[in-house]
Amino acid sequence: MIPIRGIVLALAILWPSVLGQPRLIVPEPDCYLPGDRIDSAVYVYDFAGRKVELTGLFGSGDKVIVLSLFGGAADILNDINRRGNLWCEDSFDDMAVQRALISYFDGQPVRFIAIAIPAVLSPGIGGADNLFLSAMRDDEVFIEKFSGFRANTEKEKVSTLLPFKEIFYDPRGRLILGEKDLGKVAPGYGQVYDWQGKFKWHLDPRTYGLPAIWVLKGDGTVACEPFWGNDYDSSPPQINYGFEDLKQAVETLLN
Repeated sequence: MIPIRGIVLALAILWPSVLGQPRLIVPEPDCYLPGDRIDSAVYVYDFAGRKVELTGLFGSGDKVIVLSLFGGAADILNDINRRGNLWCEDSFDDMAVQRALISYFDGQPVRFIAIAIPAVLSPGIGGADNLFLSAMRDDEVFIEKFSGFRANTEKEKVSTLLPFKEIFYDPRGRLILGEKDLGKVAPGYGQVYDWQGKFKWHLDPRTYGLPAIWVLKGDGTVACEPFWGNDYDSSPPQINYGFEDLKQAVETLLN
């Protein structure tokens, strides 16, 4: 016999559809999903400010690609109120996990690609004058701002805060900010591409979704859901992944 409580619960769940009312519609994810292959048109910039295709960074011998997206250097470094010189403090705190991962897989066919992103939507943190969002790429002010962002982020690599051998850059935040995130952009922003924003996980409510780590197969296929959402300052801290989780994901592909 079905308990009365169970019948009442079932009716409560079915009631809207019985009355012909619309059901909750979950929008389709607008990000990369496991099994998707990264668009070959996705691009970033190297330290010299040259545009490079992301998939062009994958080596023929790489069995696994670990793509790390993080918030790069802040406009004003050495702020006594910050734990580190990155504008995204969660990215700063997350580097211990990533340093351990890089060390563990040293010498194995695993390519680590780091991409630094400025706070393009947050004046006063990573881009006090919003130049990353509004200025044209060939404007002198943009060139100077972008050059400074790269140089200050590279300083953190030299200081060993950032454990990566090489860092690439996404000054407009194209990897994590799609059309719905940007709204109406200034003419200087340039084209908004179909692939924009696909590296921000669809369940991530954060504005930037940083830090985020994507594990890909060597051919650029997304192997699993990204590792995201570590919030070291919430109360209590929200820790969704650690070294062992990342290690297992990489080893699964290697084996």
